[in-house]
Amino acid sequence: MPQTTTNLALPLLAAAQAGKHVTHNEALLGLDALVQLACLDKDLSAPPANPAEGDRYLVATPEPTGAWAGLTGQVACYQDGHWLGFPPRPGWLAWIADEGELYIRVRDGWVPFRTTIGSLGNLDRLGINTAGDAANRLAVKADAVLFSWDDVTPGSGHVRLTLNRRSEAEEAAIVLQSGYETRALFGLLGGDRVGLKVSADGATYAPGFGVHPVTGGFGLGPTAMPAAGLHLTTLRSGTGPGAVPRDVQVDAFGGDAAGAVAPAAAFVAQVARGTPANPAPLKALDGFFTLAGTGRRSDGAYSAEVVAVAGFAEEDFTATGNGAGLDLRTTPAGATGPRSAVKVRGNGALELQPLAAAPTGAAGQIVFDSTAGAFKGHDGSRWRRLTHLPRFSATTSFDNYLGADAWTRVQFNIAEENEQGAFAAATGRFTAAEAGLHAFTANVGYRRNGSSAPTALEAQLYRNGAPAGRGRAALTGGLVDGISCLGLSAVLDLAPGDTVEVRGRFTGADGYVAAADSLFSGRLLP
Repeated sequence: MPQTTTNLALPLLAAAQAGKHVTHNEALLGLDALVQLACLDKDLSAPPANPAEGDRYLVATPEPTGAWAGLTGQVACYQDGHWLGFPPRPGWLAWIADEGELYIRVRDGWVPFRTTIGSLGNLDRLGINTAGDAANRLAVKADAVLFSWDDVTPGSGHVRLTLNRRSEAEEAAIVLQSGYETRALFGLLGGDRVGLKVSADGATYAPGFGVHPVTGGFGLGPTAMPAAGLHLTTLRSGTGPGAVPRDVQVDAFGGDAAGAVAPAAAFVAQVARGTPANPAPLKALDGFFTLAGTGRRSDGAYSAEVVAVAGFAEEDFTATGNGAGLDLRTTPAGATGPRSAVKVRGNGALELQPLAAAPTGAAGQIVFDSTAGAFKGHDGSRWRRLTHLPRFSATTSFDNYLGADAWTRVQFNIAEENEQGAFAAATGRFTAAEAGLHAFTANVGYRRNGSSAPTALEAQLYRNGAPAGRGRAALTGGLVDGISCLGLSAVLDLAPGDTVEVRGRFTGADGYVAAADSLFSGRLLP
């Protein structure tokens, strides 16, 4: 029985064998068939009709027919006009020309070599065009790396690159380097926010932006993780002589050479009710935008919004009506929340919002005091009314009797004008609402009482029940019934709550103050 080689089963020459060249040639033909194995096909179930000398095929079909019968799993080679079968062993490699694919022999048959590569797992490291190391267990040197969706299996069509960290304390980041020196980190950089940090030296990092993990709020700057919306946070710099610090700078270029169109930087808030897919028109008082400020407090927390400028709709928006205004909000000292201070209405009117009372102020300030119902200006020492000054004009509905030689209040009981309600018709007195100079005038007419003939008629302003010390007038000599009339005027410096009234006196006999010719008026000087 002839002997064969262990791996390729090639015939060996026997001692004293006749026709050694036959056995030797047979072994060479076997080598020619199996070394650098390249087969034309592996999917035929029967030999081709016109094979060429040396053609090789993998007989992979379970039940081949014709000359391949009994050669299942073998390499069939056409030699000297007939087919020879070579049984493969595990580990053999064969190139299949019609597929352009390399196959490997395993225990159960032939499988694509790339399937074997795909089944590799638990590798310690892998390098492509370079070597992986302990720190970079997967290393690639290439001008580009492509990750594409699976169109072979096919898959879902998605492509996802997953970076999974151990806990919130670590980072899951993409590192961008220049000359192996880190310039930027992007990803989960502490906590659950997505952010970007940049560096000029690979050692010191500045936060670029952050996205809040719950609200999606987007922030720029050192504390870039807002609760909502878009936040900009920057550190001021450039405080030296001639420096111009800018927290946020927007540059604009363009326009035409003739100057008809100028470059402009614009921040535009486009606002609608509803949803992006189904927007709805604005309603009156809907907001367009709010520019607001908060501040760090002594308790270690940030305040709520304490100052803001907001845009708002003045009316329901239609194709012909888009009225809009501005609202400036400030927070008074000692308070924690803002209130509207000034509004610019859609018609251009400037509207100071009412205060419950004029606050402690400084020279040049103007407020609308809702308690006084007036605008007030501060002169450096106190608030003074600028509008709605207290003023009045009063008459009497009857002739007031005055006894002889006694100062008696004239009962002016009809207020023809009484702005701010400072005059009380029931008492005939004016009461000062606030400190300041007040101007008063009074007319007192004379009417005889029967045959009485007083020698003089006097009138005087009384402050807080006592003569004011100025504002006194008198008529002496022959008083003429229905003709004689005196007038007085005075400017008094009053404190809040001071009262002013008119009193008259006849000398030597009694008489009347004529209703038809008498009046009392006064006003706060601005």
